[in-house]
Amino acid sequence: MEFPRVEFKVLGPLEAVSGGRVLPLGGPKQRTLLAALLLHVNTTVSGDRLCDAVWGATPPASAQANVRSYAAALRRVLNPDAGEDRLSLGHGGYQLRARPDEVDLHRFEELVERGRSALAGGAHPAAAGHFREALDLWRGGAFEGVAHHDALHIEVARLDEARLAVFEDYAEARLALGDSREMVGPLREQVARYPLRESLWGKLMTAQYRCHRPGDALQSYALARTALRDELGLEPGAELRRLHRAVLGGDPALLGTAPAPATIPAPAPPDRPAGAWRPVSQLPSDPADFVGRDEVLTRAAALLRPAATAPGAPPPVPGSPCAVPVVILTGLPGVGKTTLATRLAHLLRKSFPDGQLFLHLGGARRAPGAVLADLLLGLGVAGASIPESTVDRAALFRSLLSGRKVVVLLDDAQDEAQIRPLLPGTPGCAALVTSRARLAGLAAAHLIDVAPFDAGESEALLRRIAGGRRLAAEPEATERVLAGCAGLPLALRVIGARLASRPHWRVGRLADRLADEQGRLAELTVGDLAVRTCVATSYRSLTPDAARAFRAIGTLPAPEFPGWALAALLDSGDTDDTIDVLLDANLVQVVGVDDQGQPRYRMHDLLHVYATERALAEEPRPWRRAALARVLTGWLCRVRAAGDQLVRGGTDDRAGDLVGRLEGERTSLVTAVEFAAGSGYGTHAADLAAALEDICHLRNWWDEWDRVARAALDCARADGDLVAAAVAQGSLARALAARGRVDDALTRFTTAIDQLDELGEAHHAARLRIHRSFAIADRGMAGLAHDDAAAAAAVMGRLGDEHGRVLALRSLGFALLCQQRTAEAIATLEPALETAERLGRPLALADVLQALAVAEIGHGRLGRAARRLPRALTLFRTVRHRPGEAYALLTLGRLYNELGPDRASRALGPLGEAAEIFAELGEHRGAAFASYWLGRTHTALGDADRGRRHLTEALAGFRSLRMPFWADRAERETGGSARVGTPPGRPS
Repeated sequence: MEFPRVEFKVLGPLEAVSGGRVLPLGGPKQRTLLAALLLHVNTTVSGDRLCDAVWGATPPASAQANVRSYAAALRRVLNPDAGEDRLSLGHGGYQLRARPDEVDLHRFEELVERGRSALAGGAHPAAAGHFREALDLWRGGAFEGVAHHDALHIEVARLDEARLAVFEDYAEARLALGDSREMVGPLREQVARYPLRESLWGKLMTAQYRCHRPGDALQSYALARTALRDELGLEPGAELRRLHRAVLGGDPALLGTAPAPATIPAPAPPDRPAGAWRPVSQLPSDPADFVGRDEVLTRAAALLRPAATAPGAPPPVPGSPCAVPVVILTGLPGVGKTTLATRLAHLLRKSFPDGQLFLHLGGARRAPGAVLADLLLGLGVAGASIPESTVDRAALFRSLLSGRKVVVLLDDAQDEAQIRPLLPGTPGCAALVTSRARLAGLAAAHLIDVAPFDAGESEALLRRIAGGRRLAAEPEATERVLAGCAGLPLALRVIGARLASRPHWRVGRLADRLADEQGRLAELTVGDLAVRTCVATSYRSLTPDAARAFRAIGTLPAPEFPGWALAALLDSGDTDDTIDVLLDANLVQVVGVDDQGQPRYRMHDLLHVYATERALAEEPRPWRRAALARVLTGWLCRVRAAGDQLVRGGTDDRAGDLVGRLEGERTSLVTAVEFAAGSGYGTHAADLAAALEDICHLRNWWDEWDRVARAALDCARADGDLVAAAVAQGSLARALAARGRVDDALTRFTTAIDQLDELGEAHHAARLRIHRSFAIADRGMAGLAHDDAAAAAAVMGRLGDEHGRVLALRSLGFALLCQQRTAEAIATLEPALETAERLGRPLALADVLQALAVAEIGHGRLGRAARRLPRALTLFRTVRHRPGEAYALLTLGRLYNELGPDRASRALGPLGEAAEIFAELGEHRGAAFASYWLGRTHTALGDADRGRRHLTEALAGFRSLRMPFWADRAERETGGSARVGTPPGRPS
């Protein structure tokens, strides 16, 4: 299919131009999506790959939906006519179609290819023209203004390198044409931008010399030498030094038109007898028990293998991967970097047949000169022949490797300065580095993070060392051992070795010993392998501030924590520099970012155990307790703010989505409450439990609610705080009631209310009566529910708690409905509605509207109910209360039923949606009602079989929930035809 022409421009700010008009491409993420599609134009790109391009390693839960939305928006822009299909969605993903001449990158690559063909054939005018046209396509940096994640970042770096390489080819062609004077200015601009690129300096010196300015050429050499020494600690390479000598000697060859002097030929290997080179292999033995790491091995090998070109072959095409690729394997202590690098180097032996050099740097700051001496000795250089200066040693090392295929493995490097002089300098070689630090400052290096093992890899390694049959005999104990090692290969090797050396030991014995966190590191030691020693090496290299931060993290009850928690621990407003040190040392990792861009961190479990050890040993107890109190106070402030935002609805543009942020912190938050309850922070535990109650209720955190309430209850009992214990008991009762365990809830409600009455805590007791009333009203206890709600309403009125009184009246109205007293329910709920409107509390207002609509349906006031339900539904969605939303939908379905058979079909939509929400939430009461009304509706619509199936499900649900009225109704319906309508006054 032919499309209207669109020019896609990526060599600068991302643009799409059609008919002379710049097309609107949307916001930043939508533009990043288009960039990712253009990188793979005319190829199908999966949704997962696009998510990685747009969000990197931390996509939101809605990432796939957002990608579909962005793609749809781009499709509307790029496919203005209905019949076009330039951007399409297929089975495998998304595909953007474009002709080669529509993408400036493709035109650039075509022109470069033509230029290089012309240059190789000596057609310098044509070559210069093609190169100039290619360079003129650039309007700035590649994909300028587009957010960069891994794939796009690599492509941008490749294109920038390609652009510079084309400029060098252009300069070569122009110099061959005698345009030296015209090229001096452009070459000066480029060396100012890239002062470490020796080939550019060579071309500038050649141009200056041909303009009869040898002094300028010599000055350029001095500037190049200064830049290389200051930045890299290196002297200029042999090629640039030869050009310098040629300028000093007035070599007439420099005035020729041949481009050879400017190109700087590859150096010849150092003088040595033919056949004197003997392949060198210094690698440790290939580990026989190596497992996993397939993805990392494949990626690293692909990055290193392009270096292995044959000696004498043409130099790499400019814009291709760098001549000497450097791969850095980085990760936390004990993660298996050395083992992985050793396996990789063995796999690459055929690609680097001239040698595999290995040097263990030990993480210490060994002087590069001393390291180079070891390397030269390993290459057969006699001790007396090793130069004195580090610069000369580095030059000799590079010269020896020149023209060879050698891989250099530098193990456990400390920093960039330590390894720069140790890197080969010519094509055919490669460097593989392992380091606990990230070494992000090493230009053009490929950084690969080595993660802990997943569950499958962990079990595979342990099986290889300890024996699969032995582990299979004790599967539960094996799981506990694997959990104790937390995916750290060093820990797995230690445990495997201990089991292998003690065949009489049961796996369960070691699992029990690992379960003791305080003694775990002592168990992870065998021979010269020890997790504690490995981690201690990294810890001792930290700055004092970073070491204290490391210890502070050890005081936290869990290894995962939000960024603000470290600031609270250290009582500091700015911890960015400190956390950066820990990140660079791979002692913590970023595991997510919230909607405000604030990071979330995690310390590996075994590192956290060591950090706890150091905190207990080095920090005084008052400091540790004060630090933790600040963190718990920080949690309390955030929970209260989120709860306030939730019950009032909406979000604050400045604060962001506090509730959504708290969703991502659920595990850490509950752990913090349990820790506070068990560690002597009783007030914090009680306050956090109280603040979390509404959030747990509204967000359906049933498990979390149960755990928090039990922790607060245990703490209050231990502290002898009777009021706090009764309040926590009531909260636990609410949690049980919400999960349908009404009998257990009733027992706990009664105990708590009686205790509070004895203590004279009228307000707390009234609040629990409201909740007990609502929990039991339709479970055959409507009379007690009525009395509870009426008593609570009186107390709330007497105490002046208007919001509490609204909640009490709502429960009272519900109890009246369960007694089929619909007129009285309406009379009770209408004043509650007026107060809720005045207070501006959206959740309370939604609850009253919903209850009032149920009452009005039972009383035949269908018009009023129809006006109230949409508003209640909107309010429930505003405060994100899913159960409330589902019950409003359920009542809406009932309303359509009540309006007669001709409207019954409209009930299926809201009833089906309600059923889905109830199923998602595990809300059995609501699910039973949804089944009941779906059964009634299908029966009314003539589908008796489907109706009976739903009614049978409802009957089983009502019986298990001990709801006798509704069980009787469902049983009668299953035995006969259903009548469209609502049993008078009964709520759902």
